[in-house]
Amino acid sequence: MLVDHVPDLDVTRPRTIPLGRLSDKSWPGPLSADGIEGRLGEVVAALDDYYVSVDPRAKTRCIDGRHDPELDEANLGPQVPGGAPGSALAYRLGVDKDDLTRGTFTGDAELMIEAYMRLGLSPGGHRDDLEQADGVGCGAIDGLQAVLDCMTNPHLVEDHKRLVKTILDVDFNRDHYLRVMGAGLVLQSRSVAYFHGRGEILDLLERKAPGSVSVLRGRHCEAFVVVNLVEGTTLSSNRFAADLGGPQAFGYDLWRSRQLVQALFPLPSQEVDRARFIHARVMLTIATLMALTDGSLQVLLRLPADA
Repeated sequence: MLVDHVPDLDVTRPRTIPLGRLSDKSWPGPLSADGIEGRLGEVVAALDDYYVSVDPRAKTRCIDGRHDPELDEANLGPQVPGGAPGSALAYRLGVDKDDLTRGTFTGDAELMIEAYMRLGLSPGGHRDDLEQADGVGCGAIDGLQAVLDCMTNPHLVEDHKRLVKTILDVDFNRDHYLRVMGAGLVLQSRSVAYFHGRGEILDLLERKAPGSVSVLRGRHCEAFVVVNLVEGTTLSSNRFAADLGGPQAFGYDLWRSRQLVQALFPLPSQEVDRARFIHARVMLTIATLMALTDGSLQVLLRLPADA
C-alpha cells in the first residue's frame, strides 16, 4: 500500500480508508489485481464522486463490478453479494432454527425474495452474457459450494477471520463467528443436495419480480473491493469502471445488510438474530472473494464523516 500517495482526508465528507490487499497469501480464485497499487491514491481521492444516493424503488444489485448496459445511473439500488437471493444462505447459517440437514438453497432463496417483497424492498439479481456451462453467471450464486468450501477451509480460516473482524470492527463477536462457522461445516456435509437446482433461482426471481434480473457484460476486471458504510449511498459502478479505463470494483453496501436485518428481525428479542445474520453475511462475502480472487485486490473502507 502506497500510503504516501493517499491524499489527506476531508473531515466534512465520508472517509475512505485503504486497508491494503485482501491478503498477502494466495487465495484459490483466478481474478488478480497485481500492479494496481500505483493507482490507489487516484482511486481514494476520487471515490466519493462515484457514490450516489440510493433510489429506494430501484432493484437490489450484486457486488459484481462488470458493465450493466441497462443500468440507470440516476436510479441505483444498493449492492450486496448475490443480490436478494444471496441473503438466503446468510439466513440459513446465521438465523434459521430448523435442522441444517433439511431444506434447499432454492427454497431458502424463494422465502427471502418473498420477504423482500413483503417488506417493500426491491429484489434483484443478475446473469451475464458469457456462455455458462453450468450456472447463471453470478459468482455469488454459481460458486456457492466453492464459497462454503473457502469459508470452512482450515488453511484460509485465519485470513477469513482477520478480514471479518476488520470489517465488523467493534461489532465482531467471536461466539457468533464460531456458530456461523459451525453451521457452515454442517451444511458443507450436504452441500450437493442443498445447492442442487440453484440455477433456477433467477428464473424464480424474474417470475416474482419482473424486470429484476440484469445481464452483465464482459469479463471480471475488479481490482478493488469497497465496503461502504455510508447509509443511503451506492457505487455508480458503470461510471467508475469507464472513468478508470477498465479496472472495476466489487462494491458491498454493508449498511444495506444492517438495514435489512432491522426489517427482517424488528423485535427487541431478536437482537441476537440480527447480529448473527450480519456476521453470516460478512463471512460469506469474504469467502466469496476468496473463491473469486487470488487475494491481490485492494480493499477500501468507506465510512461516514462522523464515524
